[in-house]
Amino acid sequence: MTEARYLRSRWFEDIPVGEFHVFGSYTFSEQEIIDFGTRYAPQFYHTDPEAALESRYRGLVASNWHICATWMRLMVDYMENYALGVEDGRRNGAGLGFQDLQVFVPVRPGHTLIYSHEIIEKKEKIVSGKWGIIRSRNEAVNHRGELVLRFHIDILAERNPALL
Repeated sequence: MTEARYLRSRWFEDIPVGEFHVFGSYTFSEQEIIDFGTRYAPQFYHTDPEAALESRYRGLVASNWHICATWMRLMVDYMENYALGVEDGRRNGAGLGFQDLQVFVPVRPGHTLIYSHEIIEKKEKIVSGKWGIIRSRNEAVNHRGELVLRFHIDILAERNPALL
């Protein structure tokens, strides 16, 4: 796989299957895990380091939603960085939903995840007259090289009107 810069302005037809991007990395702190857990996933193994020692995780762990929200932040920042200055009107549309969301190993305070994205399929179906569907595999690997997160997402990408 060759890493390519993500250009939000490309037409559906110009985005190749196999394109691979690393969105970035993120280190989870104990306080962030507790804060996110307290606000959005208030289970004791996300919010209380002492009580979490008695859980099946044997310590504090990040919520799976925290892991996914971090993917979203890094993905948007990465894409927006390369969309600056684009004035030709081409754009990507909304995501159509996650499929096959899996979390394989817990994320603990101090763990660093590297998030990546690969285009694995393009569906030739035209949606609303001008959108194609791109499927990507999204993953996060921890500092030990262990696969932590994997899911697929379908995204709308604008078709080139000259080719419709």
